[in-house]
Amino acid sequence: MKNRTFYFAVFFCLISYQAYAQQEKFSNKQVLNQTPSNASDRYFLQHPFEIIYGADDSLWISERRGRVMKVDPSGGKRRIILDIQNQVKFTTSGSPVTGISQDGMMGLALHPDYPAADSFIVAYTYDAGAGVRKVRIAVFPVKNIMINSRAGAERVVIENIPASSDHSSGRLIAGADNKLYYSVGDQGANQFGLRCNPIRAQDMPTTAQLSAGNYIAYQGKVLRINLDGTVPSDNPVIKGIRSHVFTFGHRNPNSLVFAKDAQQKNYASAALYSAENGPAEDDEINKLVAGKNYGWPHISGYRDNIAYQYKNWSSASNCAAAASPSLEPECSTAPAGTRIMNETDTVLPGFTPPIRTFFTPTAGLACSWLSNPTVAPSSMDFYGFNNRIPGWQNSVLMTTLKEGTVFRLKLSADGNSFVTLPNGKDTARYFREENRMRDIAIGKDGISFFIVTDSVGQTSGPTTGNTNVLNNRGSILVYRYSGSLLDVKEDQLPLAQREIFIRIYPNPATKILFIENRSGATRPIIYIVYDMLGRQVLTGKNTKERFEVNIEKLQRGMHTIKLLNGYGMPLLTQKILLQ
Repeated sequence: MKNRTFYFAVFFCLISYQAYAQQEKFSNKQVLNQTPSNASDRYFLQHPFEIIYGADDSLWISERRGRVMKVDPSGGKRRIILDIQNQVKFTTSGSPVTGISQDGMMGLALHPDYPAADSFIVAYTYDAGAGVRKVRIAVFPVKNIMINSRAGAERVVIENIPASSDHSSGRLIAGADNKLYYSVGDQGANQFGLRCNPIRAQDMPTTAQLSAGNYIAYQGKVLRINLDGTVPSDNPVIKGIRSHVFTFGHRNPNSLVFAKDAQQKNYASAALYSAENGPAEDDEINKLVAGKNYGWPHISGYRDNIAYQYKNWSSASNCAAAASPSLEPECSTAPAGTRIMNETDTVLPGFTPPIRTFFTPTAGLACSWLSNPTVAPSSMDFYGFNNRIPGWQNSVLMTTLKEGTVFRLKLSADGNSFVTLPNGKDTARYFREENRMRDIAIGKDGISFFIVTDSVGQTSGPTTGNTNVLNNRGSILVYRYSGSLLDVKEDQLPLAQREIFIRIYPNPATKILFIENRSGATRPIIYIVYDMLGRQVLTGKNTKERFEVNIEKLQRGMHTIKLLNGYGMPLLTQKILLQ
């Protein structure tokens, strides 16, 4: 095995990347790794799951083994703010680790009111006794004004959610409605070593179970949860029961993302999207609508009777005695007495088909996880900017594990389908190589993309037959768009109002800009400076009526400065010449 001690402050790959679809130009890959200070850390990141670009200009990352860290997106310096490995159930194999299960610390979300509310929320598996895993969602306070602060005491939001060594899913996001959304997989039921466990993705809890805090029926669901753990009063009533269940009929929904507005902000009533792994076919992207049924296990992808059959191993009387399938269950011969159903054999009220699937097989293809050309989606982010990369507004970015790539799909105006891109397809691929890409975050400049990669695992990848080599284990990969940008348009405020109430001077400027705000706008006043290419080069905020901005270190030439009020609403945009 190669020596992994080569990590240094910032490592650049010598390959220049372009999109396959539109020849969109990106800078060379940057690997944002520094040598871990902890001798027990084999890689910069140990099995990362979530990455978030926070409002504090930090990258927030969760690691499956039970840590949360903040990383400087410019230099890669990291700071561990939470370490609860002693209470997180995380299953590994090999020494050093060569394999991991689908448990541990997973979802990470910043509080909906962050940074005003200095706290973050995590979802992690814990040992509930007798070898049973469960998931706990908890809030941790953190004082971000203190450079070396660590997270405070845990406050449990909800616990006793089903977890497993397989298909735990575990994606956690906060909505503009101040609710938490959490994805729960089908727990790997009906396959491999868990083949005799029934799939419960169509089940709903009883009133008695809810009263007892028994959430066993939450398998194969996306949940919607109040911040205090209770059931929202406007959650859907499904099969006569109102519970935490928002949608159901899911297999392994690893991805959750809300649409963003033109300023890349959350907004009320935004559409919610999910990507989930199919079995040996039909990875899906779904638009999640409250109360709807997404078909699993009776339907995989579309209800078309192509390839997929529901082979219910748990229905066979001799399931436990039957040989364990070495491949995906649908690739194996089920034991005698197994109930086998085509997709059209069952009528599912409220069934909602996916808006996109990836790979429906044809006859004659090999049937196995690595050989099937499914892509194994792992996460999604949403690109809402309307003044950054041309043609990208309202696009979904989806990372994959097997393919080692990022897919971009652009939504239609109604958000119910994907439109054709200039390449004649509805997908474009970016950054493809031998890496298991676990999650992606978009920088607030709209042109920087941060991807975390798995520390271990396999990929079918872009190079045929290469199933064991990962280029960047446990890393943060950074790609920056370097092509033409849309104009940063000036806000249409009356000139008299700009001159009387808001002033930015001198112009031209050399070292210092003065900003005066006498308009009564809500403070703090936020300032953002863009260079000639539209890249964000300086930002900050101030509560004073008159304050200074140091511009001495900025490159000389024409710049644009944009002022916003405390709610993020635009006040003034002005060209400034630095000389």
